[in-house]
Amino acid sequence: MPKPASDPSGYSLRLIFARNIRMARIAKEMSQEALAHEANLDRAFVGTLERGSRNISIDNIERLAQAVGLPAHELLDPNLAELRGFDPTQMRAPRTARP
Repeated sequence: MPKPASDPSGYSLRLIFARNIRMARIAKEMSQEALAHEANLDRAFVGTLERGSRNISIDNIERLAQAVGLPAHELLDPNLAELRGFDPTQMRAPRTARP
């Protein structure tokens, strides 16, 4: 049985990163497109990262971390939601954040 989105224990590091980058982006009220632009990456690439279906390089982790204003190591922390007060159940940025 899959674990709930709010319980990252036992997830692979790739899925922890996917969950965390989405939470950080939403907390900053950024669209995927805005995050991609800020990190100088393709929007579709950011989407595949957030779904956990793509691997990522350390260089791109650093770019995304800078874009969301977090240290890169925090994007790999399974307890990021608790550390930063993010809502792991929120799945999208508010409509006002979308272009």
